[in-house]
Amino acid sequence: MSTVIKGYAHGNRGSGIRNHQLILPSVICSTHVSRRIATEIEAVTFAHQHGCAIIGDDVAGIDNFFIQLADHPNVNSALVIGLGCETIQGQELAAKLLERNESTQYRIIQESGGVEGTVAAGVKAARELNTSFVPVPAEITTLRVGIDNGRDYPGMTNLRGLLEAAGHTVIISDSPFSSAESFSRLAQEKAHIVISFPSETQPPSGFPLFPVINVASSSVLHQAIRADFDIAESQVEADITALIESVANGIHTIAEKNKSGEIRAPRVVRSV
Repeated sequence: MSTVIKGYAHGNRGSGIRNHQLILPSVICSTHVSRRIATEIEAVTFAHQHGCAIIGDDVAGIDNFFIQLADHPNVNSALVIGLGCETIQGQELAAKLLERNESTQYRIIQESGGVEGTVAAGVKAARELNTSFVPVPAEITTLRVGIDNGRDYPGMTNLRGLLEAAGHTVIISDSPFSSAESFSRLAQEKAHIVISFPSETQPPSGFPLFPVINVASSSVLHQAIRADFDIAESQVEADITALIESVANGIHTIAEKNKSGEIRAPRVVRSV
């Protein structure tokens, strides 16, 4: 990479290009509380449909997925918010996270006085984490660049060559049905940043843990909302490496500014 990126050392998580505090809801029932805490302290969180009424392989699968999110290099600390009666117990999830990273706490709604009590306790715990775990500046010489190839971008071979020539590690996820599926896979692969080529019938999207550079096609939909994309497909080969460097050094993508995006955990069993 021609220019060293000024990032953050996040302990066992590795070095990231963002310094995120993650408010991690262990179950759908705690997503609203997590959102209130995250809004109060300017952390990141997400809504999801998981954590309860799950069976079989999904119990361990979703548990491991949440662990991988909390272990992402762009995360500095994690606060788990649970309800108390769900399949994936918040305190058990937090205990697993603590095995790798000390910058972890948890709060349980049924043990913290309900919604208002948990919001107050969660804000206090999150601020304590921020005070106790200050990130150390780090120089990143190799970025892990994910590609969401949702529309089978024809210049993929050239793009990969450009990125690798610039010193980046490239991870490609092909998912024509949903960018959210690709983002989840790329998060598990610890991508620092993602270039997204959503299908011509999908709008741009984002992900809480990493910046997403959305590339507009020439479709009617994409041109109608061109302002929501970061770059046009025709500009990719000329401008993408400079744009990646700019975003990695702190310039927010449009999806980051809009706080857009969702989490879709990998599932193998239908909910009961």
